[in-house]
Amino acid sequence: MANEKDEIARKKYEDNLKYLYFSRYLMLRYSVTAYLFTNIFWLIFSLPYKKLVGIITAAIMTIFVAIAAIEQLSKMHNHDLDVPITRVYFWIQIIVNVLLIVLLELPIGKYFFPFVSDQSSKVLILTILLVGIVLACCCEVRIKNIIKGKDRYAKVITTFKKNN
Repeated sequence: MANEKDEIARKKYEDNLKYLYFSRYLMLRYSVTAYLFTNIFWLIFSLPYKKLVGIITAAIMTIFVAIAAIEQLSKMHNHDLDVPITRVYFWIQIIVNVLLIVLLELPIGKYFFPFVSDQSSKVLILTILLVGIVLACCCEVRIKNIIKGKDRYAKVITTFKKNN
C-alpha cells in the first residue's frame, strides 16, 4: 500500500514538473499560434487574386510557422531550454515583416497583398506587420531569459524541486 502511494506521489511530482517546464513556453506557443493563423489568413485571402508571389510567400511562412509549432509541442517531453527552430522562425518573421512593410508602400506590394484596395486596409496590414515585429522581438527576449534561467518559471521550478 505504501509502495503504491509512493508511486502515485512520484508520478504526480513528475507530471507537475513536466507541466512547469512546458508552461515556460506558453507565450511562445500563443505567439506561434497567432502567426500561424495570420499567415494562413494571408494565404487564403491571396488565393482568389492568383498573385503567385504573395501566395508562395504566404505558403512558405505558413510552413515555417507550422514547423515552429511542432517544436513547441515537443517541449512537453523535452526539457532542453533552447528552441532553435522557433528562434530562427521569429527572426525570419521579423525580416519578412520589415520587407513587407517596405513593399507595401511600393507598387510591387500589390503582388504580396492584392486584397489591399484602399488606405484603411493598407493601414490595417501595416499595423498587423508592426505588431508582428514587436511580438517576435518580445518572444526572442523571452527565449533568451529562459535559456539564461531568468524567467519566472525557473524560480518556480527550483522551488518546486526543493520542496518535493
